[in-house]
Amino acid sequence: MGQIFIYSILALGILGLLFGLGLAVASHIFHVKMDKRVEQVYKALPDLNCGACGYAGCKKYADAIVNHGEAPNLCTPGGSECAEHIASILGLELTATTIRKVAHVFCCGGKEAKLIYNYQGVYDCNAAVIIAGGPLKCDYGCMGFLSCLKACKFDAIRVTDEGMPEIITEKCTGCEACVKACPKNIIRMIPMNASVFVQCNSRERGKDVRDACSRGCIGCTKCVKECPVNAISMDEGLAIIDHSKCIVCLKCVKVCPVQVIHHVNPVNAKEKICQQS
Repeated sequence: MGQIFIYSILALGILGLLFGLGLAVASHIFHVKMDKRVEQVYKALPDLNCGACGYAGCKKYADAIVNHGEAPNLCTPGGSECAEHIASILGLELTATTIRKVAHVFCCGGKEAKLIYNYQGVYDCNAAVIIAGGPLKCDYGCMGFLSCLKACKFDAIRVTDEGMPEIITEKCTGCEACVKACPKNIIRMIPMNASVFVQCNSRERGKDVRDACSRGCIGCTKCVKECPVNAISMDEGLAIIDHSKCIVCLKCVKVCPVQVIHHVNPVNAKEKICQQS
């Protein structure tokens, strides 16, 4: 009986040794050598895993850069400094630096926006818009049900005293989750250093805009004519500012008859953008 016990232990030991040798051989044969640069690039990224680059996390993006030739300047939160660091790791030369982009809410109607009915449904913009396009008389205005706030994973949106969403620039990663969550397309991406905005999204005629909201662009084109560098153009009756041309002379702000063009210091992201007219 004792001999059987000893033989059993020996058999198990031999089998364990054989399996161990087999795993060691398989590990050697199928070993995939990791490029150390993947870890270096990963450490250069902000590790926010926001998805703004188009990949499921910073690790995936780092691997795509090193092993699949992806561009090193797709990280919006990291900006040009991050792109340059990654380029130096890989020995690449960037053809252009990137300006970090952040989200911006192009509406400040708030309590001045007129209602056509009182919405009593689910507190969500995408639910509200199903019923006749939403409760606002303006088809282009923010309904204030804060789907963008719910979509933001980085606490980069706060609510103003008028119930309007407002982007906290220094917290925004540029992931565009709020942009996708807004059914009215009110939230758009802008360069982080932009400071002059037409705070309206309406493409209606002037009279219809005024009838729906006292804070809307009426399409008078005064700002277009006043701009010395042609940084403002009209898009279906709405004034649009090209931030790459804007020199922040503020002439458009002064000439706007409905005070819908606002200036905010991009350094002080806590400064209010929407002012009551």
